[in-house]
Amino acid sequence: MKPTVRNIAEKANVSTASVSLVLNNKPSRITEATRERIIEAARELGYDFEEKKRKARQISENQGGTVKRAAVIGVIRPRYCNEFLESCQKGIDEYSQVYGYHVVVCAGNDTTEQTLDRIHFLADMKVSGLIVVPPMDMNIEKNNEKLGRALKEAGIPFLLLNQAIDRVYCDFITADNKSGGYMAVEYLIHNGYDRIGMIVGNREVYTCRKRIEGYKEALAFYNISIREDYIYYGQYRRQTGYEGMKYLDSLGVHAVFAYDDEIAIGIYQYARENNLIVGKDISVVGFNNMDMAAILTPPLTTIAQPGEQMGKKAGEIIINRITGKDKDAVRDTYFAPVLIERQSVRRQG
Repeated sequence: MKPTVRNIAEKANVSTASVSLVLNNKPSRITEATRERIIEAARELGYDFEEKKRKARQISENQGGTVKRAAVIGVIRPRYCNEFLESCQKGIDEYSQVYGYHVVVCAGNDTTEQTLDRIHFLADMKVSGLIVVPPMDMNIEKNNEKLGRALKEAGIPFLLLNQAIDRVYCDFITADNKSGGYMAVEYLIHNGYDRIGMIVGNREVYTCRKRIEGYKEALAFYNISIREDYIYYGQYRRQTGYEGMKYLDSLGVHAVFAYDDEIAIGIYQYARENNLIVGKDISVVGFNNMDMAAILTPPLTTIAQPGEQMGKKAGEIIINRITGKDKDAVRDTYFAPVLIERQSVRRQG
C-alpha cells in the first residue's frame, strides 16, 4: 500500500503540512534536520520520489509549463464557536458559490503556529486565494513578521478579515470597531453615567485596541476623565466578565462596556451571584449581538456588526484579486456597526 502524507507525518512526528511542503519541495522555514527526518521516514515507508517527479513533469507539460490552480478559496479561522465568524463564513460561502468557487475552511486553535501550518497546507493544495482571520497572538513578539512572511511566500492573493496584523499590508475587511466602542460609551453617557468601566481581553489584539480607542474618545469628547484603572484586561471568555465586574464593583463602577457579549454574560453571572440586578444596579453594553443577547434577563443592549455582508465583501475582493479584475492598491474596507437597544442599561436622573 502506498504511504500517505499522514503516515509519513506520524512516523516523522511532524504535521501533515510540513510533510507536504518537503515532499513538494516548497519554500518553508522547516529546519534541515526536520527535512531530513521527513525524507527518511518517507523512504522507509516506500514513498516513490521518482514517480512524484514524473507526475510533476507531466502536469507541467500538459499545462504549457504553468501550474493551474483550482477554483478554491482557502479560509483560515479560529476553531472556537463564534456567531459573528459563522455569519462571516456564510457570506463568503454564498458569494463564492455564485462565482463558481469552492471554499475550504481550515480551523485552528487560534495560535500563530497553527495558522502558519494552515497557510502552508492550503498553499500546497494550490488554492487560488486565502481569506485569513488572524489568531489572537498575531502581534505578540515577532508573530506578525512570521505571518506576513508566510502569506507573502504563499504566492497567491490573500486578505485579512476582522483582525489586522501589524505591518502586514494587504486588503483588510473589518467593522469600524472604534466607532462601535464610541457608540457604546456614548449611549451610557446619554443615560446619565460618568463613571464608566470597560472589560476587555488582550490589549495586543486589533479589535480590542480599536474599541478601547472608541471608549476613550467618547469620554474625552464629553469631558469625562479617562481612568486607566477603569479598564480591566483579561481573556476572551465569560470568566473575564465575572472577574472584571468584581473588580469594577469594588471601585464603585456600575456602568460597563463589555468587549463582547460573551464577556457581558460573565457580568450577568456576577450580578446574579451577588444579588445585583442588570438594568437596575448594573448597566451593561455588549458587542457582537449574539443570539443569546436577546434572551438574557434583561435582554442585552449591544453593538451589532454585519458579519454576513463582511463575508460577502471578502469573497468579492479575493475573487477580483484572483481573476485580475482588481489591480488597484490594497485597501481597508470598514463596515458601520449598529447599536441594538434593549433593557440592560438603566437611565439615571
